[in-house]
Amino acid sequence: MSRRRRATGIPPADRRFWGSDDSESPAAGKIRPTPDPGALPRSLGNPPLAVSPATARRHLDAVYEEAVRAATALAAANGLLDTEYWEETVPSSPTGD
Repeated sequence: MSRRRRATGIPPADRRFWGSDDSESPAAGKIRPTPDPGALPRSLGNPPLAVSPATARRHLDAVYEEAVRAATALAAANGLLDTEYWEETVPSSPTGD
């Protein structure tokens, strides 16, 4: 008994959603890291964890800050970081010259 072979191409529904391979993707915009990584989760209220809300929030804020650091490093490594924003907001030297 022979089995029916599946088509090896991308299914039509996926192609409609993701687009075809031959189309040019738009240029990526520049990225500005957030100064407050925990703002969105904090707006949702206290995390529903078994420890005290202050302890849970402190630990989760550390995770959010590390995620922003990693994303910023990846953006900088790929040339996607908005350097004009950094030049405006971050002083060039510790003395403020």
